[in-house]
Amino acid sequence: MTRKPVGAGAYSFVSWADGEKIVVKRNEKYWKPERPLPDAIEISIIPELTTGARSVTAGQNDLIYQLPPRQKVIIERASSVKVVHGPTLYVLQIFLNWAKPPFDNLKVRQALNFAIDRESFVKAALAGLAEPAYMNLPKAHWAYDAEVAKLYPYDPDRARKLLAEAGFKEGTPIELGGYPDQDSVQRQEILIEQLRKAGIGVRFVNAPIAEASAAFFGAEKKGAGLLSAWTGRPDPSLTYSLMFTKDAYYNAGRAPVPGELEAAIKESRASEDIEVRRKAFSTVQRLVMENAFVVPLAFQFELVAMNKKVQGYRPNLLGKPKYDDVWLGS
Repeated sequence: MTRKPVGAGAYSFVSWADGEKIVVKRNEKYWKPERPLPDAIEISIIPELTTGARSVTAGQNDLIYQLPPRQKVIIERASSVKVVHGPTLYVLQIFLNWAKPPFDNLKVRQALNFAIDRESFVKAALAGLAEPAYMNLPKAHWAYDAEVAKLYPYDPDRARKLLAEAGFKEGTPIELGGYPDQDSVQRQEILIEQLRKAGIGVRFVNAPIAEASAAFFGAEKKGAGLLSAWTGRPDPSLTYSLMFTKDAYYNAGRAPVPGELEAAIKESRASEDIEVRRKAFSTVQRLVMENAFVVPLAFQFELVAMNKKVQGYRPNLLGKPKYDDVWLGS
């Protein structure tokens, strides 16, 4: 059944070759008149991104998406392609287990947020292709709250003061989970150095994504935090309910949260009125960050390289390509 998908989307399934290619064609009965524009799409599966990027510069494929920021300089050298990038909901962050020492102490969680220079992190780790993150929504989102974004300016001295008030001994090692790939290790090295300047000693224990995530969020509860990412959701109420309610899977310790926060999350989806929802999300964001339940770092930009014949492509906050309005020009 999974090999013969059906639905009412813009494209109809044609074929699927494991690890090689997926082919879809225009759904002639699609509800949008004259959409999608492409007759068909062939999606080549190329796990190695450098090889994928090379296939576009060589003209074998027309477009590649979700390139890492380090590829930007390389891909821009190719005269045969154009590069598009824009903000997304994909936020790199440190998930915290606030049921477990040392993050069961609010002041330690707040200190961690003050100790990170997000502007420098974006430049060093993401080649500037990101927006510093001070909450779980970027500036381009309709529910973004500019006042919440002011809660944690870079202030290592304040971080040290909070740690001292918490009785946290300077240099005490904190074990965080992470991933072993090149980009993740680079981010870890930057964070280790930034946190060291505030008197916080961090040691990363790396494992593949599935293993590290299961160890942190599952029954094992390994480590006090996990450097990972939240990919975003179409509606922000999903983001906040999946991370910041008591029994949510991404609340690693299944630890309690303020009743006011749970109520505001419910309020955020109780109405279709955008202003009512915006007000509720303002409360949600403020409570999450005042309680420092997470350490947001950066919203990674979508980075797409394409053949110059590709027309009509527009980035979107979900960071996932939409081809309905895309076509190949001459």
